[in-house]
Amino acid sequence: MMIGCGDESEPRTHPALTESASPTQAATASPTASSTEAAEADGEEGFRAFASQIAAAVQSGDGGFFADRGIEDELVCDGSEELGPCVDQAPGAILRGIPGGVAQSDAFALVTPEDYAVMISQWIGSSEPGLDDAYGNGAAALFAVAYRPANAFQEEVHQAIMSGIYPLGPVAEKERQARVLGFQFVDGTWRLTEDLLATRELTAEPYLTGECCPDGWEPWDD
Repeated sequence: MMIGCGDESEPRTHPALTESASPTQAATASPTASSTEAAEADGEEGFRAFASQIAAAVQSGDGGFFADRGIEDELVCDGSEELGPCVDQAPGAILRGIPGGVAQSDAFALVTPEDYAVMISQWIGSSEPGLDDAYGNGAAALFAVAYRPANAFQEEVHQAIMSGIYPLGPVAEKERQARVLGFQFVDGTWRLTEDLLATRELTAEPYLTGECCPDGWEPWDD
């Protein structure tokens, strides 16, 4: 199914994010587990077991791991948009990609799996392991796992909260960011359905303290 397309600074390694209506998800092939990998399981314990793969992918800078898990969304443009991915697109143009947004912002993008793999690898690689703050080392890492139940506006997801310290631009200022990836269990595997980037510590803090997630949040310490 497809639908019509209708304050923070953009991070250095993120693609252009612009305001857009939320699209619906389009079916894509599920990643196939090799015979040497344990079968994945649904639920809180199943996601926690899967999160060890997320932690390893972040540690190795493997953006392809996340792109391979992504479910692409589709937007159908009507040709009159002044904001969002449909700007300058012809009426009826169909855009597809993994959805990404910025915390406390209307910024939104659909990123092709190929570009998403590069984007995540760059985000991981541009963190500052030589720095520390109250939350720990500056290297990108899996920081916490959380649960968000379904509500009137959002679907149920299990969340992997990644964090690191990053440069904010050409000046020397650096600040901790959080990247919140939402996963759903689809056809026997955990699939990536949303990506929210908190580019400033003020917007990242709720995800680093657990204030974001009253229904379930725990630091990752494995």
